[in-house]
Amino acid sequence: MRSLNDEVNRQNDYGVYIHIPFCESKCMYCDFYSTDKKGGLTQDYVKAVAKEITDLSVKVAGRKAASIFIGGGTPSLLSASMAAELIDACSKGLSLAEGAEVTLEANPESLTLRKTSGYIRAGINRISIGIQSLDDKSLKALGRIHTSHKAISAVESAREAGFDNISVDMIFGLPGQPVDMWLGELSRTVALGVDHISCYQLTPEKGTKLGRIVKDGSVELPLDTLEFFDQTEKSLKQAGYGHYEISNYAKKGRECVHNIGYWEYRDYLGAGSAAHGMVNGLRWANVRDPARYVSRINAGGQGALHTERLTEEMKRMERLMLGLRLKKGIRIDRLDITRGMESMAEQGMLKLGKEKIRATARGWRVLDNILAAI
Repeated sequence: MRSLNDEVNRQNDYGVYIHIPFCESKCMYCDFYSTDKKGGLTQDYVKAVAKEITDLSVKVAGRKAASIFIGGGTPSLLSASMAAELIDACSKGLSLAEGAEVTLEANPESLTLRKTSGYIRAGINRISIGIQSLDDKSLKALGRIHTSHKAISAVESAREAGFDNISVDMIFGLPGQPVDMWLGELSRTVALGVDHISCYQLTPEKGTKLGRIVKDGSVELPLDTLEFFDQTEKSLKQAGYGHYEISNYAKKGRECVHNIGYWEYRDYLGAGSAAHGMVNGLRWANVRDPARYVSRINAGGQGALHTERLTEEMKRMERLMLGLRLKKGIRIDRLDITRGMESMAEQGMLKLGKEKIRATARGWRVLDNILAAI
């Protein structure tokens, strides 16, 4: 059983997010900042990020980093030596917890056995591969540049290289996609023996190509995706994956430490262009353009372009919004129980216990509506 001291120490841990903005091409649904115009900037960019990590260390003096997450973009465009440079900067400038989780996001087309082996030597101990689909027509429609064969090969290469913690991303709710087709892809994904599966609904975000073509009626997405959600949960539960967060499933002990940190509202450093960070109630957002970011860092400046001091009300609402995404919910002593919460509990959407508040199975499926109501 976890002691109170363990809980305090855990809350004092923080994560480190490093953004790599470069991609070979921009996917039609992606609303994360990325660019395909990397030119010869990559090495200079890595050195600038390493410097920023060192500069940020004063914000977390005396604390332990529980995780490092190199995201993007496509971080697997980095060479193993570049990844090692970033991890070395964290190891030297920050205090890493024993057994800290170190994740690198990857796209299948940029992974080889040689590269994945190099990432392990660099200190990466968890890899997250963006498969998205195992149907070649769907991949092409999504704007992905890999094939289903390459996706499978990438997972096999990661395992052969020595990774024992492999996560994959999958997307459901594609135009014209029946639930049975999705479940078939999911079954093939499970057969790969991965440790963690993230299942996201295809969403037409504002400012993306997908958002534009859905808005103008060129493409229609499924209106009712609750069956996808229900069948995904049933299928993965039978396969031995625990459903610990709305979109995330893991074998026991393979839950994503870094992302749980976000959902539990713990502090995190953000380094790199377009990265965000939050420490001790201060949140910042770095300049987005990579060239401008490198220039600012090299000139002795900061990556942060915007900062804000979070109010207690902002913290309360954000903690609730994020915490309810977790199956275990959120501790009540971190919240003020409102009439809206009580009303949702009366309707069977929330469960108010002595120590925690959590969404019920029914409420979890309509969490956005619940958050709006409370």
